[in-house]
Amino acid sequence: MRSVRSRLSIGLAIFLAVLLIGQWLWLTFTIDRLIEKQVITRLQEETQTLVAHIHINAEGEILLDDRRLSSSYQRAFSGLYFSIQTPQQQLFSRSLWDFDLSTPALNVGEKATLYLEGPGQQPLMAVSAGYLKQGQQVTITVAEDIAWMLEDKTHFQWTFTTLSLLGVLALLGLQFWIVRRALRPLNKAKNELKLLGQGDIEKIDEQAPDEIRPLLVELNRLMASMVTKTRRSRQSLGNLAHRLKTQLTLLNQIADSEELKNDAVTKAAIYQQTQEIKQIIDRELKRARVSGLTLPGRGVDIHELVVSLADTLKRIYQDKQLIITCQVDKQLRFHGDREDLLELLGNIMDNACKWCQSRVELEIKNEKGIVIRVMDDGPGCHDDDLSALTQRGFRADESTPGSGLGLAIVFDIVESYDGTMQFAQSQKWGGLQVDIHLQASVAD
Repeated sequence: MRSVRSRLSIGLAIFLAVLLIGQWLWLTFTIDRLIEKQVITRLQEETQTLVAHIHINAEGEILLDDRRLSSSYQRAFSGLYFSIQTPQQQLFSRSLWDFDLSTPALNVGEKATLYLEGPGQQPLMAVSAGYLKQGQQVTITVAEDIAWMLEDKTHFQWTFTTLSLLGVLALLGLQFWIVRRALRPLNKAKNELKLLGQGDIEKIDEQAPDEIRPLLVELNRLMASMVTKTRRSRQSLGNLAHRLKTQLTLLNQIADSEELKNDAVTKAAIYQQTQEIKQIIDRELKRARVSGLTLPGRGVDIHELVVSLADTLKRIYQDKQLIITCQVDKQLRFHGDREDLLELLGNIMDNACKWCQSRVELEIKNEKGIVIRVMDDGPGCHDDDLSALTQRGFRADESTPGSGLGLAIVFDIVESYDGTMQFAQSQKWGGLQVDIHLQASVAD
């Protein structure tokens, strides 16, 4: 679909082209008729002058006093010619030299305008008229070289076409400037929408022309409504989880009561069920917090977050004397929820630190989105277990403490950002390698 600017420009260009062609045709026709009319009028006057100056004697011969004629009729190929015809005789001007300018005889009162080829292939416009002179029928033709008129016509056409094209270009340039200026609020709104998607602003400026202000107001209203609903949903889930955990605590207290002190089977069953319910609650709370791109906020400084996370993990696993290597562009920012990124990196890094011997490597870069790679020098994972790592509660080694929910939560976060997650054996360190691509986390 073409842009509004392109549509307006093309529409105006077509309109101006049609207008220019129509104007060119009209002016050319009008000027041609005007000049032609002036030439015809002058030639008709010449025929009347000639008929007044001729005399026909008794023998029917045409007599004409050359002294009373224009000098142009005396000069050879001057561009002005005449011929006088009677039934008995035909007289030509000296300017024709030996060129025959015969034309059809006309009845008295008839007039004709002719276009002829004169001496030296001169383009001629001729006017013939039939007169009655001294009882004799006379046809007088006066012709003029119109090469000058054709040259002037061509010159005018080129000049008019050039000026018209320059005018069209000027109008198109003016129209482009006007449209660009008129659409500037739309460009501003587009840039602000991009900033909103990146989390750099919380709302769009509503100071815009009346045509687009309702759209911007509605976008801001929808964004505010979405934020409010998400906040209420999280708050409701938090309240529900708090109440459920309170009830679970009461159940555990019942399991510790004197009545069940000697019933080890029932007591163990209660502990097992309450623990599973607690894990489900924790998982759903974390899933609810995975908001993806739904909430506006400032872009997250990934480097700062990674450095802080690495320091925390080194303190937690200080007995391993971990070597955590982080390769992160300091300018790279995550355009999403900070808690999502912290949850994602925290789970993956914690898993790597838990299983490694002493070395963990983290690499984050921008390749049409954020690409995360975590590697460790631990025992890795069997090929048959790699595809099952994202399943809820799956644990490759049941002897290691944990619920197995971490990687599944990571998978939920990755999915919310239209991302992908893959597992492989690290060729560099020999342990597990996790590759994550968050496609919707970096602005275009």
